[in-house]
Amino acid sequence: MKITKISTHVMAVSFPRPEGAAIRRNWIFVRIETDEGICGVGEATTEFHEMAVIAMIKEHFAPLLTGCDPTQITRAFQTMRRLFWWRDGVVASSAISGIEQALWDITGKACGLPVYKLLGGEVRDRVRLYARTDLGLADEEAEIEAALQEGFSGFKTGVGKYHDPYDETKQVEVAVDLYHRLRQASGPEIALMIDCLGNFSLPAAHRLIDGLRDVKMLFIEEPVVAETPRQLVELRRAFPGERIAAGERLTSRWGVREWLEVGAVDVLQPDICHCGGIGELMRIAAAAEVYNVPLAPHNPYGPVAFAANVHACAAMQNFLILEHWRDHLFFSKAQKVGVQVRDGCAQLDDRPGLGVDLDWEFIAKHPYQPCQTFQFRDRDGGLASI
Repeated sequence: MKITKISTHVMAVSFPRPEGAAIRRNWIFVRIETDEGICGVGEATTEFHEMAVIAMIKEHFAPLLTGCDPTQITRAFQTMRRLFWWRDGVVASSAISGIEQALWDITGKACGLPVYKLLGGEVRDRVRLYARTDLGLADEEAEIEAALQEGFSGFKTGVGKYHDPYDETKQVEVAVDLYHRLRQASGPEIALMIDCLGNFSLPAAHRLIDGLRDVKMLFIEEPVVAETPRQLVELRRAFPGERIAAGERLTSRWGVREWLEVGAVDVLQPDICHCGGIGELMRIAAAAEVYNVPLAPHNPYGPVAFAANVHACAAMQNFLILEHWRDHLFFSKAQKVGVQVRDGCAQLDDRPGLGVDLDWEFIAKHPYQPCQTFQFRDRDGGLASI
């Protein structure tokens, strides 16, 4: 079997908000065709840089892999990573990730097996998910109530409504108040998580974590800027009873290495669309298992990324919980067949490959649109850290 064509298909996705919908994602789907009629799909969605990722796939990786055996997944991964002088970076790693997922899809279909079987088989019966504030409801309390009604046992949002201009001292107060209210609304059994987006200085992060102690969070994500693993080490030492999570902006096992060696995180959050794909996510998980660090993969993207994550998490020993963006309209319309969610968990089935069949006509009706950026400016007009 040989690869005959690699193509990209971009779909603009709007986020519902109380003040109105806005384009915040462009799902980038990768489709690989073969001379035996087997096609595979992957996802290389990024937050911005979409045109660069598409060009990387079409102009650099597609010519490189056309004519190759799609079942030689590791060989293709190493070819894409090693044959270009500049490595890492979210553009190249996202392009690799989308292609690599599609190769797993083809290989599973060729073997008549779901991808999680090719990864060594499932180590759990279902994959636990957590919900986010994605439905465009009036406030976070309404969002968590909807998530609870759908059967989710975990919930994550941000640090509350932002002050303008941005003031981290006030933002800490807003976040602490919000999560006390969410705990009261959800009860003691629901896993609560906060995404700080790297907004806080080290002193402000100390105040935040101290204020959330009695909320009993599952984890606190990116409390300081993402490039500072040693500040995360300081936070872990200062708050040994709280889990610190980060890692979505790391793009390979090489990027993860220092974070594990210095003990920067209690929970690692690589992204299957950026870290190199399914195989690389599993290699990162294996490295993290040596340090007794569980994975909660970053996953705010589309249905193929969701499926790829579910297969990997099903076969991953040190899996904790998976992020799930649950906009029912886009997920249901963009795919004819996909992963089923029941009682807050992704269900495993025996469909070969990734088990996703996309609706290409619907995708084509929602072409690329530029995303709206979000900015936090201080009182002097400077950009706050993120």
